[in-house]
Amino acid sequence: MGNSRILFPLVVGASLWAGGPVVEPPPPRSEASATVTVTAEATPVELVRTPNPVLVVDRAAIEARGADNLGDLLRLLLPGQVFSSGGVGTAATLNLGGGRAQDTVVMLDGIRLSDATGFGGVNLSMVSLAGIERIEVQQGPCSTRFGSDAQAGVVALYSAGHAREGFSGQLRAGAGSQAIRQGLFAPAYGWTSGWVRASVSAQQEDGATPADNPFRSSGVFFGGGQQLGADTLLTASYRNAFAGVPIPISYADYGSGNRDASQYVPSRQDFSRTEVLSATLRSTLSPAILGELTLGQALQTRLEPNYTDGAATERYTSRRDQANGALTWRVARTSTLQAGFDAYQETARFAGTLDPATGRHLAVFLEDQTEFADALRVVATVRGQSDRLTFPGAAETRVSRATWKLGVNWLLGGGLRAYASAGTAFANPLLFQAIYNAQYQGQALDNERSFTSQAGLTYEKGPWTAGLELSRTLYGNLVYFDANGGQFIPASWGGYYSGIYRNGSDLRLQSAQATAGYRTAAWSLQGFYRNQEFRDERADPAMRFSSGAVIRKPFQSLGLNGHRTFGDLRLEGWWSWIGPRYDYGLPTAFKEHFNDLGLKAALPLGPGVVLSLRADHLLQPRTTVAQWLARERDFQNDASQIFGFPAQPPTVTLEMRYRF
Repeated sequence: MGNSRILFPLVVGASLWAGGPVVEPPPPRSEASATVTVTAEATPVELVRTPNPVLVVDRAAIEARGADNLGDLLRLLLPGQVFSSGGVGTAATLNLGGGRAQDTVVMLDGIRLSDATGFGGVNLSMVSLAGIERIEVQQGPCSTRFGSDAQAGVVALYSAGHAREGFSGQLRAGAGSQAIRQGLFAPAYGWTSGWVRASVSAQQEDGATPADNPFRSSGVFFGGGQQLGADTLLTASYRNAFAGVPIPISYADYGSGNRDASQYVPSRQDFSRTEVLSATLRSTLSPAILGELTLGQALQTRLEPNYTDGAATERYTSRRDQANGALTWRVARTSTLQAGFDAYQETARFAGTLDPATGRHLAVFLEDQTEFADALRVVATVRGQSDRLTFPGAAETRVSRATWKLGVNWLLGGGLRAYASAGTAFANPLLFQAIYNAQYQGQALDNERSFTSQAGLTYEKGPWTAGLELSRTLYGNLVYFDANGGQFIPASWGGYYSGIYRNGSDLRLQSAQATAGYRTAAWSLQGFYRNQEFRDERADPAMRFSSGAVIRKPFQSLGLNGHRTFGDLRLEGWWSWIGPRYDYGLPTAFKEHFNDLGLKAALPLGPGVVLSLRADHLLQPRTTVAQWLARERDFQNDASQIFGFPAQPPTVTLEMRYRF
């Protein structure tokens, strides 16, 4: 950790020195309301007062959608920005704001979840929602707060906090088509100064196309908290999640004739296990100073199959040890200052390599929040980060980077709000890219960098809401794959170039999104329309929208969702349309659209008991092996999100939930 050993005593020492009791201890971050963000800034702030675009998802919204993993939930909340390569459990990646999957950081109780083996992004299907009370999605550059890889934004998950005194909890059981089986047991016990929680969950569901094994997952969660005196709170959590995923399609090529039967292997599947341990100490050191320290570890293991049979033979392991600390000072009623550090070490072992790749990262940041006349609010953040990266077969790389962000929020009156921000972000090259270049004698890759500007106007009065948001990101030094570079592979091995990773420049992402809604207790209706463009200016003019750096970003998407109550009966529905986009291997735009329609009915049957009937993927056609081999679904509307990998067919699930 290097200098982090010095920073720990400084933070703890400052905590002991400041002293000063207060009446209320600092609450867990999960207990903020649905109108407050705890992720976007140093201290909790109302959504209408921050210049950072944030989506807050509380426990009620998570349960309303009925999702068991982060991928399924964000697919419904951010249509057109989450793409799944096939059916249930298969890799689901988030292209937040149109960015790449690896440009969004996923955090769990302050600990980064990205896979240190560095294949880009987090598979959202592998992130269980068991024990999760709150999720925040922030779009825009977040490197000043979260460091490398946060060029498009951050997704922060928080474990459930206080439990009421005595025993409480919930039981859930469900079954449905596609051999769906679901179960959850989540007890909790609370006392005056603390609580403990636990949950055990399991799911099973058949994949999009016939396979020898279904998708199955299980998760265990333990968490708790204890007040240490009147002004200090200690919380801790542990998660262990497993998933086995059928992936019978080994690869989907572009062509006109029938596919070879060898491309479909029903026994193929992969396995993953993720463990996350986190502990946070929060203390109100004086009426004006709050201290916070988080320590944690994330372990990930993947077993991936080869292309010719179902044996899971390729093993990848990832470990990250992390520490975050901060002191927040309420300088005056209208001004807050936070200073902190972020230190973590990651180790990755790849299939076929003996030596691990390692990374050591140390950063310090400073943020100032100032309000003027209770209507105008300015937030400024700066961060300095130093990285030391070691790859097998290559010398150690040292990189230092500074980033900044400035935002302004203005309450105009009459329910109107305007906001704007601009800032820089960066990303270290993925470990896999660096190791690949070392193996094939490629160049040492530089850090990626980007500059983003955002502006928006929102309206909220009574049951009415509306908004317009504009965003533009300019990327420099972007890492891309050059298929014509690298080493020449001899004819005895096929006679081709290995390809190599290089740094490119001149990429531009811009988008506009409009939203409108009306919401009362009896009924609601919300809609959105999004238009975006990701352009690769360094590519040949004919390839500016289809190079490897910018594909799988739909040019347009739109959607509606709403609810209606009839006495105790609550009906909900959601629909989205995802328009044309480019994909790997296609000479022209993938011009087929993708509709997604879901419906749900929920009825209370007694104290704490709710029965629900849910239907998903209602517009997706069912695909047989024969149809896939004959390419009947390749360009059919609503058949797939990613070319060649059929989407999950319609499912119906009956669920019973009991709270005690």
